[in-house]
Amino acid sequence: MSAVPSTATPNINDGTVNAIVKVGNKVFVGGTFTAVTDRGTGTVHARPNLFAFDAATGLVDTAFAPVINDEVMTLQPGPVANTVLVGGRFTGVNNVPGGWSKLVVLNTADGTLLSSFKAPAMNGAVTTVKQVGTRLLVGGFFTTVGPDTRNGLASLDALTGAIDPFVTIALTGHHNYNGTGANSAVGPTEIDVTPDGAKAVVLGNFKQANGGDYDQVVMLDLTGATAAIANWHTNRFDDACARNAFDKWVRDLDISPDGSYFVVVTTGGPQGASSLCDAASRWEIGATGTNLQPTWVNHTGGDTLLSVAITGTAVYVGGHQRWMNNPEGSDRARQGSVPRPGIAALEPMNGVPMAWNPGRHPRGIGAAALYATADGLYVGSDTEHIGNFDYFRGRIAYFPLAGGQVPPAGVVGALPTEVFLPNNTVNIPADDVLYRVNAGGPELAATDGEMAWAADTTAAPSAYHNTGGLTNTIVSNTITLDPSVPASTPLAAFDDRRYDPSAAPEMMWNFPVAAGTQVEVRLSFVARDWAYHLVGDRVFDIKIDGVTVADDYDTMAAVGYKVGHTLKFPVTSDGTINIEFLHGALNPAVDAIEIVRTSGGTGNGVAKRSYDGTTAGALTGVGGADGTAWQNLRGAFLVDDTLYYGMSDSNIYKRTFDGVNFGPAVLHNPHSDPRWDNQLVDDKPTTTLTYLAVKTAIYTELPNVRSMFYSNGRLYYTINGQNALFWRYFSPDSGIVGAQRFQANGSGLSTALENLSAPSGALFLSDGYVYWSRGGLDGRLVRRAFDGTNFTGTATAVSGPLIDGVDWRSPGAFIRG
Repeated sequence: MSAVPSTATPNINDGTVNAIVKVGNKVFVGGTFTAVTDRGTGTVHARPNLFAFDAATGLVDTAFAPVINDEVMTLQPGPVANTVLVGGRFTGVNNVPGGWSKLVVLNTADGTLLSSFKAPAMNGAVTTVKQVGTRLLVGGFFTTVGPDTRNGLASLDALTGAIDPFVTIALTGHHNYNGTGANSAVGPTEIDVTPDGAKAVVLGNFKQANGGDYDQVVMLDLTGATAAIANWHTNRFDDACARNAFDKWVRDLDISPDGSYFVVVTTGGPQGASSLCDAASRWEIGATGTNLQPTWVNHTGGDTLLSVAITGTAVYVGGHQRWMNNPEGSDRARQGSVPRPGIAALEPMNGVPMAWNPGRHPRGIGAAALYATADGLYVGSDTEHIGNFDYFRGRIAYFPLAGGQVPPAGVVGALPTEVFLPNNTVNIPADDVLYRVNAGGPELAATDGEMAWAADTTAAPSAYHNTGGLTNTIVSNTITLDPSVPASTPLAAFDDRRYDPSAAPEMMWNFPVAAGTQVEVRLSFVARDWAYHLVGDRVFDIKIDGVTVADDYDTMAAVGYKVGHTLKFPVTSDGTINIEFLHGALNPAVDAIEIVRTSGGTGNGVAKRSYDGTTAGALTGVGGADGTAWQNLRGAFLVDDTLYYGMSDSNIYKRTFDGVNFGPAVLHNPHSDPRWDNQLVDDKPTTTLTYLAVKTAIYTELPNVRSMFYSNGRLYYTINGQNALFWRYFSPDSGIVGAQRFQANGSGLSTALENLSAPSGALFLSDGYVYWSRGGLDGRLVRRAFDGTNFTGTATAVSGPLIDGVDWRSPGAFIRG
């Protein structure tokens, strides 16, 4: 999804949103509000508890104006075309007599009642409804439906509303209340059904289903003549979780589009990593038996999650959370936490937060409704802003799929392939490209086989741009290139630029380059904005490492209007190349930056050898001799051509690697977000707490880590002196490492091949085997069968100095897919 909300939503003036559904080209919204205002026109529409708006324009539908006299709690597409199902607490619709209450079907054109459908009288609110074939599954806080006893669940004819005997399962008992503590209505609050209509999952305030122990969650089998309780049970929702505040603490569920799993989100206060309170948890629908356990859990550390929506690529959760990935938190950020104010996207396979992080501050009570469509995500809440007061979106916002980032595929290597071995002497070419940045613009592919031109956009600014600057794009005119522009600089690099409207601070770029390295700094410019089409319109100074290299530079004076120009400066690095643009006349701007090594030789870099599980090829140099202290590597892995590696300084770095070219190294700390680190979590006068998060504990383990690999959502690694293969969940999308550590134990004494306490840096997985190199004076490559969680069988040495003459010791070998 895009992190920027669409403008095609109105503003809801008050109350909160409980439910959202799209029928045709209209979006229907239910809740506890009284009025809605069109964005742009400012027209106010009285709409008690329910309204519709055009999905394309965001304007309120003036023809759909039903009068609902109480809260709307659930919405679904209606049983016939151009209708919508509406459920809630209401006892009257459109002032029509005759007992139209709790559950009705409305015409989407004008909000009138569909008279052919009339549900029986119910003595409590309808909280949830789903259509399965010709039936409606209805849940709520009722005990009677018409003349029949129905404890919380009922089935109705989808066309007429007549009661149907298919569902007679009784949900009874308070989860917590036993005469003391919080006391709320008994019954389900959410039902979801698998796409094939075979299973339903029911969530709510109940302790028994047909007298059996099904605390807060039960799965139904819908394949028989009548609905039955499925062979699916867990006791993980038995905990009390702040019983004085909550009678029940489950809040929402959603089933995945493929029907294979569902996710439950909860409230309940911080209860630690062993609890499911204030957390999202994934459950497999195909599992059977008792005492079932979740596939994964992601804790907020003390904040409520109210809603969940699953798409094919992400699990979206909403609430009033401050952080995610925070199992040790107790209303504080602890190790592993990342700021995710009010809304987050989680990896479906492991629950780790993804990179998407629009934020919703202030957070209010929370985002109570998430609704995913084929082209975006609607968010309903009780607050008025997205981001940190960045976008005014009164109680409803829409994030379109267009403009979002496609999550990486998670591609990793397998044998036969090339094994890359850092900390080897390699040749350094004299024309080696160290950095390329498309200042102010998106990533551009290289035209010369070297590294791509890295992006530097408003949404994702370059890590090397430290201070000053906004971005600008002009493609409305045609430019030519001066001979000073290298042939390898793409024409598109002159479409975007970063400019600096303020002299305090001046625009500064900082590029780490090994001290003593001789380079050429190439800075590219173009004057193609009419505001700067005369000599003297834009004039500025350029300093490199504090020395003025261009005094009163003026692109117009140098080459004229609509002509690309490149300045080139020889520099010997002192460890960092600092480029500063200082104001003269109006605003300094730069279109592209390239730093190229001009001195060759040899250095410490990365070599490779082929390996197919039996035969190892000769060692050949690759590159990477850019000043990186490869000898201090503490494990590395490559996923989707992004190389992640730990160093002895307790930091993780990442860079692109396509098998030939290494991109620049970037310090990787997804736990810090400049937008949120210094922002107070609320506006209370006594608040001092910010969204600042805490790195995962693996960072403190890094000095003793020896090797890593990634597979199927897990980052595996070894620690010197510990006879185990450790693993944590990992997101290739965000680079976030899970807060909880798991392990598969090795075996035997330190001399046994199965022992993992003295590994070197090679570690990879292929065809059901883990391969690792032994450290010390050994150097052998060992393999052992591994199913992703446990080792089986004995280990075998498959290569080594005394086997085939190959020494596999390396501080972080990795393979590429």
